Amino acid sequence: MAQQVPAAQQVPSEIRSVDELLASARQAARADSNREAADLFARAIDRAPQRRSELLREYADQLTYARQAGAAVPLYQELIAAEKSPEERLHILGGLGLALLWTDRPSEARAVYQELVRAQPGNRDAARNLGRALSWSGKQREAARSLQDFLLVHPDDAEARVMLAQAQVWMGRSDLAQHTLTGAAMERDDGRRLEAELQRATAARTRLDLVRSTQSDQFDINSSRFTHEFSFNQGLGMAGLQLDQLNFTRQDGTDDATVSRPLLRGRYRLGDAFEVNAELGPERVQPRDSRATEHIVYSGWLTWWPDDVLRFDLSTNRSSFDNLKSLRLGLLARQYALSTDVTPDERQRYKARIEYGDYSDGNRRWAAQIEGEYRLRTHPEVWVGAKHYRFQFSAQLDNGYFNPKTFDATHFTAKLGWRPGGDTGRWDLTAAAAVGREHAVPDGSKPAYDLSLQSGWRIDARTRLEARAQRFSSRTTGLNGFARTSIGLSLERTW
Repeated sequence: MAQQVPAAQQVPSEIRSVDELLASARQAARADSNREAADLFARAIDRAPQRRSELLREYADQLTYARQAGAAVPLYQELIAAEKSPEERLHILGGLGLALLWTDRPSEARAVYQELVRAQPGNRDAARNLGRALSWSGKQREAARSLQDFLLVHPDDAEARVMLAQAQVWMGRSDLAQHTLTGAAMERDDGRRLEAELQRATAARTRLDLVRSTQSDQFDINSSRFTHEFSFNQGLGMAGLQLDQLNFTRQDGTDDATVSRPLLRGRYRLGDAFEVNAELGPERVQPRDSRATEHIVYSGWLTWWPDDVLRFDLSTNRSSFDNLKSLRLGLLARQYALSTDVTPDERQRYKARIEYGDYSDGNRRWAAQIEGEYRLRTHPEVWVGAKHYRFQFSAQLDNGYFNPKTFDATHFTAKLGWRPGGDTGRWDLTAAAAVGREHAVPDGSKPAYDLSLQSGWRIDARTRLEARAQRFSSRTTGLNGFARTSIGLSLERTW
């Protein structure tokens, strides 16, 4: 069925005939008054419906350039469904591909541009937009290969060079991006912006985090973290120092403990496929009126990206608990995990994770989690999904941490990411919610939720301030079963 043409805005009364409407529409299009042109084409089609197929492509083109690409897509599809010559079909596909890109449907645009490139190998716009569609759909390696092949034939194409550098940044290869951004690419505004982003991303970075938490078990936790890190080897590696201080205090003032830990941390990217991260340092726990205990804590994980769709993480860590009783007993948890992420396209992502925990009191813990999310829109970015989490212990002990025999939780999730000023704006806002139900044996079932809000403000090109708040009543956090309210403030500076 033909799409209904949107009602046109009022046009001057002196324009009477369809030909006069079309002349005015085409004149407005040449002057880049695309919204006016689209309105005039709509009026012409309404006046002369028998000429719809003749005028529909021009109308759809003007809708696309007038930032109404979503309305243009079904019109292009209507034209493609009709019998058209091969040349006309290619013209229509060019418009459809652009409209799909501009409505955040890059996976659909990819198929359109692949057909165009096969039919017109010399079509530079189509080849560039194929790379853009691949990159926007999360296929950075494919995008890089496509754009590299294009640049072998057209090495002077500055736009494609900037696109290749952006794809390399998104795949974690800032070193390659710095080599790509040369020559004419640096004469473009987007090239200079990307270079500035690369410089900030690889600059030395200092961050201060302050968090205050209040728990339902009548404990408060005040934590501070100071981090300084620097990159090396063109951003492939990072090394730094992290200083943590946590104060656990009973609200009635009868007990407290202080935890301090200096950590060395580092990261290194091993080509396109692997990355290793590690943190290591001594931790000192000082409970009130008790002897301090000291031990080594660490975390490390190896990431493998076999392609653009799959990601695997193998991790281990050794850590203390966040409750006074476990801290007084000097308990530690050593955990191992394997997770996989699957991202078929820009709108779907799935994750599965299995864990094994070995506690210093002899207890053991097995856990598994699965989750999936679907992106509803891009600006602002909205994701909805669901997740299920399960764990069980080998024994039930009374050593402070949450220790049921078995535990299951199912949550529905939603996430919002919004930049009111666009990608270059100073303000960003992130919100997340998880609401569901959990069941513990022997504690029974209860509703559960986890709500958080985070707002960031870029004070200048090198300084960012961030405030956040969280409230959860959920035992899926792993090592505890408390409801907790937290507020935090962070300040970050690059040098």
